[in-house]
Amino acid sequence: MISRTDGGAERFEWLDIPAPKPAAEQTPGSQAPPLLGRRCPRCGWLDPETRSECFRCGRSFSGHGQHRAFFQQEGIQIPEVTVALHPASQEVLHGQIAQEAEEFRLHVEAIQHDMTPGFDRLLALDEVEILHFEHQVRTAQDALKRMRGQALLADEVGLGKTVEAGLIMKELLLRGLARRVLILTPAAVVGQWREEMREKFGEDFLLGKNPPDWSHDRVLASLATAQSARNAEVILRQRYDLLIVDEAHKLKNRATKRFRFVNRIRKKYVLLLTATPVHNDLTELYSLLTILKPGILGTVRRFRKTHISKVDPRLPARADELRRVLADVMIRNRRSSTGIKLPPRRAAIYHLPMSSAERALYDDITAYIQDELFAGQAKPARLLTLITLQREVTSSPRSLAKTLAAMARRPDLVGPSATRLQALAAAAESLPEETSKVRAVYKLLDRFPGKVLIYTDFLETMASLVELLEARGETVVTFHGGLSTLTARSAALARFRDEARVMISTQSGGEGLNLQFCHQLINFDLPWNPMRVEQRIGRLHRLGQEHPVIAISLSLEGSIEARILDILAHKIRMFELVIGELDLILGEMGEERSFEQIIRELFLTAADEETLDKGFEELAERLDHARHRMRHIRETDQILDQLLEA
Repeated sequence: MISRTDGGAERFEWLDIPAPKPAAEQTPGSQAPPLLGRRCPRCGWLDPETRSECFRCGRSFSGHGQHRAFFQQEGIQIPEVTVALHPASQEVLHGQIAQEAEEFRLHVEAIQHDMTPGFDRLLALDEVEILHFEHQVRTAQDALKRMRGQALLADEVGLGKTVEAGLIMKELLLRGLARRVLILTPAAVVGQWREEMREKFGEDFLLGKNPPDWSHDRVLASLATAQSARNAEVILRQRYDLLIVDEAHKLKNRATKRFRFVNRIRKKYVLLLTATPVHNDLTELYSLLTILKPGILGTVRRFRKTHISKVDPRLPARADELRRVLADVMIRNRRSSTGIKLPPRRAAIYHLPMSSAERALYDDITAYIQDELFAGQAKPARLLTLITLQREVTSSPRSLAKTLAAMARRPDLVGPSATRLQALAAAAESLPEETSKVRAVYKLLDRFPGKVLIYTDFLETMASLVELLEARGETVVTFHGGLSTLTARSAALARFRDEARVMISTQSGGEGLNLQFCHQLINFDLPWNPMRVEQRIGRLHRLGQEHPVIAISLSLEGSIEARILDILAHKIRMFELVIGELDLILGEMGEERSFEQIIRELFLTAADEETLDKGFEELAERLDHARHRMRHIRETDQILDQLLEA
């Protein structure tokens, strides 16, 4: 507990993040998913699906013995294995040796390239800017070599399905096997996908919005935009080399418009990405496989009759047969099998009461925004400015004053409106720069030794913090979107690693950061998009991190950011989720809007604080229901994992 010395109480709240449970451990009152079984054809003993041989008679379930016996019984001669030299090796053994060293090196590389069978060597690994894991490379090779570019990538959340899809895409492009690529994602992650494709794989994608866009070679769009009436028919007239669909479990229902649309897109290769391919019924898996390889499971009626248990629609009736089919189209990596282990993370909320001057300014800004909104004169661009004001009032007086002054100077703004803005700007300028949040940062730096990464969304707030912290004796480095060259960015990172104790970063500057040498983070400003909070933590909580990661969020009581933080921490329980699980929970709400869009609409349409509170309560309830539905989906995941791992 950290307490104030100048009045009202502060509250430092550590969030309860339970330690990960072993796979076999069940929570109290929960029911273990039904175990799959197989009966020995020799003695009739019923064994679990996970056993490789019969417990009673020792008969192998691998099938090798059965196949050998079958061939002998049918009189089929198995040919002897022959060993032959690859033709290219003859050139090495008998060809002319190059005289120059460089010529010889290139000669050897060319021969090695000729001798590389298929996709055993990924050309893309030399072209991409990513820290990749062994399971991701193996997945890309498997999807290309064995599944011929038509695969369901169903890794557990947080294992990098986007990287796997990017590697496959880049490999197809480099080998000239693909040129036109269409990526469809949920609306909330379109921007994130575009950034990753550009920064990690060097591919720029056009954001598809209107009919002319779909003829480009690289197009990325939300599924909702693509299937809209103005775009769908144009897309269906195109022919794409590669189609990638993220959150593909949304195609589980064959009766929906989105399934019919995606199924009709003409494509040569297709990658479907989802961590939860089955939610309630194995026919959902049938839907996804129909998009990948139509007819691979026969008719849906035959699939239900042959492959689905009459006791539980999530269980297979003929596990061996279904497993063999899935092995040809589906790849699912689990965290337990990848060997990826990260240290624990802790999260806290630092609850801060506003000073009387801060509260007065906050109320005045909120009243001004509401007056503007309900005057009915705010245009879309103006709405964004009003939202920025509401966020800046909880960030810093300097940032708020600059925006207010710029608004007051607009030539079309005269009379009482201009006077009111000037008065608000003057009030912001009169506030001391050492706000409640700044004083909280001082205390946190005193309490937690070591390097600290501080995130803000505003450059003026960054500048103010730098001045205040340096005056206090801290060594500070900044990282922001203005560092446009690789040299400048690398120099800033090196200074933080070797000299500075504090780095202050904006969201735009923080893309692609790898900061495993730091394990403490302060959210000075809270984004209205929870994906951004997750990304911030992910800069520190990644492979190579050796210490428990601590993420502390500052929260001014009574503000909109405090309401948002309460939902994220106590309803979604975001800070205890594995990176990526947040997407699944938000997806279970059935919303086409992103979380940030929902918050903006609440803010822009609420007539008063009471209406706003009611809107947040309803949103919290919906998110709580979505989180509980995810428990059922996780249970279904366990059944699917048993099927695949037997």
